Amino acid sequence: MREEREVAANYLPQLNEAVTELITRPTTHSLIDTLKQQLQQTPEPFVWSTIEPQSLTAPLPDSIRSSWIFVLKKDVRSGCHYHPNSIQHMVMIEGEGTSKVGTISRQMKQFGDPDCSLEEIWYVIPEGVPHEFFPGGRDMVVVSFHTCDSDELKEISCDSGAAREYEPRSWTRV
Repeated sequence: MREEREVAANYLPQLNEAVTELITRPTTHSLIDTLKQQLQQTPEPFVWSTIEPQSLTAPLPDSIRSSWIFVLKKDVRSGCHYHPNSIQHMVMIEGEGTSKVGTISRQMKQFGDPDCSLEEIWYVIPEGVPHEFFPGGRDMVVVSFHTCDSDELKEISCDSGAAREYEPRSWTRV
């Protein structure tokens, strides 16, 4: 576990730079607005879009294979799940809420908070570790990087054991 944290510390600045680039793009804000509208039309607790990793000029770590933006519905838990085939790297760019990763619950910190370290802002969730997010009084927007391709990402529900594969979607250029 200590070794994983040390490796994460080495590449979190790269991921941070990529998110900084993403949030300065007007097309990212348009995409988030579209996702927020879609979220109001679905009973699901979240919606998403993939982002072509090659569209980023900021260099990503070699292990990163896919990039995502998720919008989680306010006051609705995401549902406890885990990814058996990917390490998830996630940061909250809008909203508020709490998280539970493994057995650790904590208040989520927003991207760019000058009073927090990268390790306090970023979630690095190893393969197979259950996690769940609890958005507060407004929709939560997160950027997530995975170590598998977008059409290979698997999610297993902790409650039912049901598996979901994220369907291949067209890359969204932002």
